[in-house]
This record gives sequence, structure tokens and C-alpha cells, in this order.
Amino acid sequence: MTRDRAPWIGYVLAAVLGIVLGCATAPVSSSPKSQDDLLTAAGFTSYVSKTPQSLAYLKTLPPQEIVKHSYQGTNRFLVCTDQNSKACYVGDEAAFQRYQNLATQEDIAARKRNVKEERWDPEALQLWADSQWIGR
Repeated sequence: MTRDRAPWIGYVLAAVLGIVLGCATAPVSSSPKSQDDLLTAAGFTSYVSKTPQSLAYLKTLPPQEIVKHSYQGTNRFLVCTDQNSKACYVGDEAAFQRYQNLATQEDIAARKRNVKEERWDPEALQLWADSQWIGR
């Protein structure tokens, strides 16, 4: 009779273990990520204005919206998440694509994940260079 119980005990233990492990690995709901978090995760670089000219330029950017800058066939993207801040985020095409994917997954409003406007500004080129430590 002991041998008849052995297979059943194994099945019961396996079922209980499966349930316990299944509950332990259940996804935990996470709070929505901010635009800043997503930009950083996507590979955008945080740039802090160091001159009055660059600060004045940052104030021309629409808050929380993406501005695309093209220079010699290369696209760069600027995002100023807070218009009262001295900082913005600077990214390349790869960072922008990653951000698009993350923002879609997080259901970020379209106005915050799509390009708002396209510009060619010398100031933007300088911000990009400064954010990448070029010329220092």
C-alpha cells in the first residue's frame, strides 16, 4: 500500500510546487514610467546648459515634445521635458527608435513620442557636440 501512495504524493508535491512558483513569478504591476525615465532608458543623453546662449535656445523648444534636427544627413533629437529647467535630452536615430518602442509600450501620449517639428539650428548642433564631449 505504501508503493501505491508514492506516485500520488509526487504528483501532489509537483502541483503544489508549480502553483507556488507560478505565484512567485507573477508579474508585479509597475507604475508608469516618466518621459525622463524612458528617454534615459532609450539612450538619450542628459545635457545641462552651461551658457546663457544654450539656455535661451532650450527655452525655444516645445516642452515634453521631440524636435528633430538634421545636419549633413544625420538626425539628432532634442527633448526638453521641463521648460523651466536648464537641461534637455539629446539623442541619435537609434535612441529615438528605442524611445518610440518604449513609449508605445508605456502608452505615452503621441505628442510626447512623435517628432513635433523639424529644425536646423546651429545651437542644436552645438548642444549635440557638447553632450558628446566633442571639442572639449
